[in-house]
Amino acid sequence: MVLKRVHGKTVLSKMPKKPAARSAKQQMCAQGFKLATAYAKSVMQNPELKALYSAEAKRRGVINAYNMAVSDYLKAPEISHINAEAYTGTQKGELITIEVSDNFKVVQVKVTILHDERTVEEGNAILIADIWQYATTALNSTLLGSKIIVTVLDRPNNRVVKEIVL
Repeated sequence: MVLKRVHGKTVLSKMPKKPAARSAKQQMCAQGFKLATAYAKSVMQNPELKALYSAEAKRRGVINAYNMAVSDYLKAPEISHINAEAYTGTQKGELITIEVSDNFKVVQVKVTILHDERTVEEGNAILIADIWQYATTALNSTLLGSKIIVTVLDRPNNRVVKEIVL
């Protein structure tokens, strides 16, 4: 038996049980939180990042910048759609659009076009009206079977890759 104070009163309770060993999944989760808190602490030390996270936390009703940074670290961006309908490979400047979401900010969207594992072209998309757009820079005469690989990176360096085959 153990005596402890609860709401200002002394109470008698059972001896606490020693927690069981963590499973591999629990250990991975704990490691993720450890890394997320380290990231959030680094954000708090950087006045520019702290201001960005503070503003976003206030806008979303999150408690503070620290919690916003932890949340950002723990949630990777998502690629919801890659639209390559306008891409024929016959001329430069054809647009490939990418719809991406993140709980804070996507900092880079990279597009790579491959054919037979050979790089046809690659470059960064630009954000225009909430849609990432990539204008092609090379011709691709063998469009059929080509791959478009989109790599998205957010502020804490969470990386997500999605591939489509033409």
